[in-house]
Amino acid sequence: MKLKLAMLFVGFLLSVEASAIEAKGGQADYLYTVKAGDNLSTFSATILDTTKRWPEVAQYNHVKNAQVITPGQVLRIQLAWLKNYPAQAKIESLTGAVLLNGKPAKVGDIVDAGAKLETPAGGSVRMSLPDGSTLNMLEKTQLEAKTLTKKEQGVPFESVFRLVTGRIDAIKKKYPDGQSPLRIQSMHATIGVRGTHFRMGQENGNTLAEIENGLVSFGDEAKAAPIPLAAAQGSVGDGAHNPVMIPLLPAPKFVLMPEFNPRALIYFALPDLAGAKGYRGELASDAEFMNLLAPIASDTALIKLPALALGRYWLRLRAVDEHGLQGLEGFTPIVVQEMNVPLPIELKPTSLQVEGDHLQVVWSGEAGLSYECHIASNPVFKFPLVNVVLSSAKLSIPSPDAGQYWMRVRAINADGKRSDWSEAMSFKVK
Repeated sequence: MKLKLAMLFVGFLLSVEASAIEAKGGQADYLYTVKAGDNLSTFSATILDTTKRWPEVAQYNHVKNAQVITPGQVLRIQLAWLKNYPAQAKIESLTGAVLLNGKPAKVGDIVDAGAKLETPAGGSVRMSLPDGSTLNMLEKTQLEAKTLTKKEQGVPFESVFRLVTGRIDAIKKKYPDGQSPLRIQSMHATIGVRGTHFRMGQENGNTLAEIENGLVSFGDEAKAAPIPLAAAQGSVGDGAHNPVMIPLLPAPKFVLMPEFNPRALIYFALPDLAGAKGYRGELASDAEFMNLLAPIASDTALIKLPALALGRYWLRLRAVDEHGLQGLEGFTPIVVQEMNVPLPIELKPTSLQVEGDHLQVVWSGEAGLSYECHIASNPVFKFPLVNVVLSSAKLSIPSPDAGQYWMRVRAINADGKRSDWSEAMSFKVK
């Protein structure tokens, strides 16, 4: 009877293959239970990345006889030692004429190792990686998928991309050490990522890294040990100097963002931010920025958005510093709708002149109010050329082309209520 029980117990062990991944001294290991029929040759060929790996596995597990494995024996195997299989990324959304291997890309296309992607001006593409991470290619970007591999034994997945030019924005899901690493290579440096939200750029001969949160390594591994970068930190690789940590500029702050009129070009001004040399960002149809609509770029604090249909949008902006690094992201909703609740305030422009290549306008104002200003090429303000929201009673914008124009202004209080429009004032630009 005891013999039968022992045989049943052995049979149970032979039918089980462990699929757990456990940690040993901080190292993630895959647990493999030896099955009936396994031998060193088949085990090494089907489980390990090379048939020459068995001596390391034996030493790691303190196996007394390295020539023998027995059914039921549990072996710890470092994830890096497991056999690699091809993996794939997938295009989840795109805007513009995105190319995949030189041909038009579409949602649902598979991205294999060796694939090349390219986004046009104004375009973007969002890819999902097998581990649930997201990688966004912004406009005018070229990216190559160098390595996409997975292990059959659960989550472990490895990806390596090469950023040829342009910019990426990635949100990498975090896994234990050794599982699902991501590496982005570029001209002068490589980013090594385990779990973080980061951006990387290859612009003007420099490799740029910007970390929103998490921790990465950054540098040219062939020249020096990479440096760690944490949240709100960035660095620049130029190929000549070892990269150093540079604090990122804070997120831009937005003035009151009232509802905008549809079909108009939208302008608004950001409060001054020390060190900002311009702003970059994206407009999206969702708060998670999964569906990007258009890139936003300005070399001043005056931000211009494209004409938008009725609806709700989201805008994110980052200040650009003297190194070309983009700072932390600021977010604001944008509402486009027909709405006008008058305030009992009368406004009238008091000064209008062209200074150099800029148009300067000043009007009577009150403390605590914001102002919306329209400039149009017709007196009824159909499809205004400028629709700008300001925190002071002064407008300064690049001068429009020569011609006849009309301007009007109205006030907005803290609750979003508006005054009536001022009388239209006409002017000429020569």
